Order: sequence, then structure tokens, then C-alpha cells
Amino acid sequence: EGRNFQFAHHLILFDLPLNPDLLEQRIGRLDRIGQTQTIQIHVPWLEHTAQAVMQQWYHEGLGAFEHICPAGQTVFTAIADALLEAIRHPENLTALVEQSRELNQSLNAALHRGRDRLLEYSSCRPAVANALKTRAEALDSDTHLFGYLEQVCDCYGIDMEPHSTGSHILQPGEHMHTSSFPGLRDEGMTFTCDRTIALANEDREFISWEHPLISGATDMVLSNETGNCAMSTIKHMAASPGTLLLECLYSLDTMSSDVLQTRRYLPPGMIRIVTDQQANDHSESLTHTLINSLREPIKTDTAIRIIRGYTGLLRDMLDTSETLANKQAPALLAAAHSLSQQLLGKEIQRLNVLARLNPNVRKEETEFLELQQEAVTAALNSATLRLDAMRVLVAT
Repeated sequence: EGRNFQFAHHLILFDLPLNPDLLEQRIGRLDRIGQTQTIQIHVPWLEHTAQAVMQQWYHEGLGAFEHICPAGQTVFTAIADALLEAIRHPENLTALVEQSRELNQSLNAALHRGRDRLLEYSSCRPAVANALKTRAEALDSDTHLFGYLEQVCDCYGIDMEPHSTGSHILQPGEHMHTSSFPGLRDEGMTFTCDRTIALANEDREFISWEHPLISGATDMVLSNETGNCAMSTIKHMAASPGTLLLECLYSLDTMSSDVLQTRRYLPPGMIRIVTDQQANDHSESLTHTLINSLREPIKTDTAIRIIRGYTGLLRDMLDTSETLANKQAPALLAAAHSLSQQLLGKEIQRLNVLARLNPNVRKEETEFLELQQEAVTAALNSATLRLDAMRVLVAT
């Protein structure tokens, strides 16, 4: 009990329970998301026994082996005494089976007539649902997750080794940079980024962008200074040899509680600035992708000498970069204000219209959203720039 076996395709019922819901629960252990085949149900029984009675009643009276049986429990409650009597005297079973079949059919028909088709349509708008489905499938097939996890493991000293096709083993390394890592147990874990493999193997941890290990790793990357600064050389016609370039990434920080969810209103991505020694802005001509394709590693001792020799200049370039970033921030905040007013305002308007039609809509619900709208506006007004990463580029 409590385990699911969607990777199995044969179910042998050595005993049939008296309760129809329990039978459906047992079948449901195999008949669930991830099941790829039709389940073959095998029911052995001894003639002239209680199990023979239950087999005939389930099969001929309820059709419980071929179809789901939503009315099964109601039928059982109605004929429970007669069923127990039939178990003691199997010769009287035919009439009971026929009665159960008729009652089951009428109850199923009533359940079907009771469907609220308008509610069903509102619950699933096909165009919206298909768009969400397409986005979910695209995210599920995203190959960037494994590469990101590899870089995180390499950065923080976590051991990763292959296990089998599509699966890997994660273990705390001997030279981990932290005493513990969020989402990673001391004994390690076997994981896969493939949902199909995870569904077929219960011992595999399914890693997605929402997994605690990934979200914890992202929090560490954003809050920890490890990997925030880098230096490399670059050869590009826009910069003469010896020129220093500074690439900075800024984010808007609202310093608000998670309840307000202010991040959902801010535009995705970061403010990226590339400046040189003369305070020229090269952000558009030197894209992040272009720099990554042109960059070359630099020796550690050379990097240290450059930092020590040009500390003052780099500080001036950092001030210039921050000034340029501050010029871009108002437009992003204006877009965030507009989006928050649009989304929250639309929800407030919906509740006000609904309240005129439905007295059960409480005034407190609308007031809560209005207060939240004010709090979000205040949080966005207090947003500040935060330097998240920087890279020094030496032109060669």
C-alpha cells in the first residue's frame, strides 16, 4: 500500500475485497500517469466460495474490471445485505447481479446528466490549455538544465558521475566549498532530467528547474560571491590592444517579502553594461554571446597584476557603468508598474463585478487585493540597482 507501479502491466488479484473503492484503488496502483500499456487483470478464484461470488458480482454486476466504477460504492451500500446473503447462499446470485447492473447503469447515467458542461468548458479553455501544454513540453525538453547543473557541481566541488543512460549520481565531494548543499543528501542521490526515465524508475530523483536542489543552487549562486567576478582577454576591432573593458550585470532589487511576488512584474533578464576606459558604452556592439565566442583565458598571476595596477581605473569604470545602468532602470520600473496595475487592477475589477452577482464574494477579498496593489507599488518605487556580476576584459 502507498506505492505506485505504473511500470508494471499485469495485476493478479489473489483476493477480491468487499469494498468496490478498494478494488479500484488496487487497480489504480498500476493505472496512472506513466502507464504505457493496457493493464491485464488476472483473477483466480475457487468455485463455490465467497471469492467466486465477488468475482461474478464485480465482473457482471459492476463491470469493475473493464471500466472505472464511480457508482460502485453507492451500489454496494444499496445491496450490501443482499450481497452478504448471496455469499452465504451463492445459488441466489443471478437476481442480485441483474439488480446491481441495472442500478449501476442508472446511477452512471444520472452522474453523466449531472455534468455541468459550462463549468467543464470554463475549467479547460482549449486554446489557453494547448498554449500552456506547448510551453510545458518545451520547458520539459530544455537541455540547458543539465549543463547548468554540471557547472554548479564543478563550481562547488560536488561529484557527478554517470549511472546509466540519462541518469547520473550526485555525491558530496571531498573538496566541497560548503559544509552542505541544498537539496543534496549526505549519502548522495541518483537523478535524471528525463521525466520518462523518472516515471519508470522510482529510485531516480527527477530534477527540474523547480527541484529544491536547483532552486537552492540558484539562490547560492545569486547570494554568494563565488563566480561573480571574472577576467579574460578579447580580440576585437572595436578595442585597441591594451584597452580595458568592463562588463557588468545589474538586477533591480525590491527588498520586499515573497508574499508580494514583485519579481513577476519586473521584466526578465538583467541590465547589462559594457564600458571602456573613456566611458564609452559598448553594450550593443559587444554582446554577451560575442564576448563569449572571442574571449581567451588569462593567467592568474597576470590577472592579479592587472587588478593591482588598475584598481583606481576599474573603480572609475564601475562608477560609469552604474551611471549608465541607472539611466535604463526607470523604463524597466515603469513597465513593472504598468504590468502590476494591469494584472492586479483586472483582478480587482473581476471581483467587483462578481460581488454584484454573488453575495458570497466578501468585501475583504477586494480590500486585500487593493492593499496588495498599494504595497507592490511602494515596493517598486523603492527598487534599487544591485551589481550581480562583473567581468574585466583586456583587449589584445
